[in-house]
Amino acid sequence: MTEAMAEGYDAHSRYQLEAAGSYAGVVRHAAGDAVQDVRDPFVGIADYGCAQGQSSDPLLREAIAEIRTTRPRSPIFVCHNDQPSNDWAALLDRLEGPDSYLAVSDGPVTPLISPVSFYTPVLPRGTVHLGVSFAAAQWLSVPGPTDAGTAVYFDQLEGEHREAMRRQAQADWGTFLRLRADELAPGGRLVMDLMVVADDGTPAGHDLWRELRRICLDMADEGRIDSARLARYVLPVYERTREEVLEPFEAGSAGGLAIEALATRPIPNPYAERYRRDGDAEAYGADFAGFVRAFAGPSLRRGLDLSPDAEDEIFRRLAQAVSERADGFWFEVTTILLVVARA
Repeated sequence: MTEAMAEGYDAHSRYQLEAAGSYAGVVRHAAGDAVQDVRDPFVGIADYGCAQGQSSDPLLREAIAEIRTTRPRSPIFVCHNDQPSNDWAALLDRLEGPDSYLAVSDGPVTPLISPVSFYTPVLPRGTVHLGVSFAAAQWLSVPGPTDAGTAVYFDQLEGEHREAMRRQAQADWGTFLRLRADELAPGGRLVMDLMVVADDGTPAGHDLWRELRRICLDMADEGRIDSARLARYVLPVYERTREEVLEPFEAGSAGGLAIEALATRPIPNPYAERYRRDGDAEAYGADFAGFVRAFAGPSLRRGLDLSPDAEDEIFRRLAQAVSERADGFWFEVTTILLVVARA
């Protein structure tokens, strides 16, 4: 990923947690398939784009429990991968907890850290039997177009700028898949999900980033954000279409990976769902703004060279805007779940 997740990301990642939590059965099944014919004396697991581990740790526990049914004493390593600036201390604290995958009994489990972009090699060739990656591969390897005016999200781009970001997203997607194919052992599986554009063509971030664009433009007019920096900033996230996700597999450029399972589905907005139950618009705005700040704050801070006060004000205004529009504010993520195998 191009941006590390903010410190305290897990406290505001309920969306990601609920999505990943629904994949327990898929991960367990993939783990069992991945080790059926393993001849290595160890089993390797990799979590690509791990953040602080809240979403993936329960799934890693499921995977290890499944592997232990057929490989009760085999050494297992679990490699956590993210940017060097990730909050690694929070991840390590989680591993010491009673619900950590390290509490699974039987043979030894060794946690490892690979603090690099997953658009570079993460582990040695052929050492990963099971890979997982959740809500990560929509982040691009480089910033968005720097001469696109005041667009701050990909769906605000037009013409050649929109096409340039699409090409970058597809190049990154192909790179991600080829690198994972190289790292997977024969018969290895990769379970991943990523944001995609809904069937009606509307990105999940459309309303959100339209509102943030308005806030940033207002603050630039007030002299609180550098207008020149704003004119060069686009969040390095791209929501692919289903067709764009499948493109490398159909073109034979996915490193020999084959799709075993695929499902597209909407993930209900947990903050909006709670608002519909309790009617607390202020809490909805505050929680949603916290969610956005957790994943996008580092990129905005760096890209716009924000002072702490300016960053606080952006998200204060976002919370207020969501509260005021609570009944009509739309943000529902559509994900595509893929299980792929290395032949």
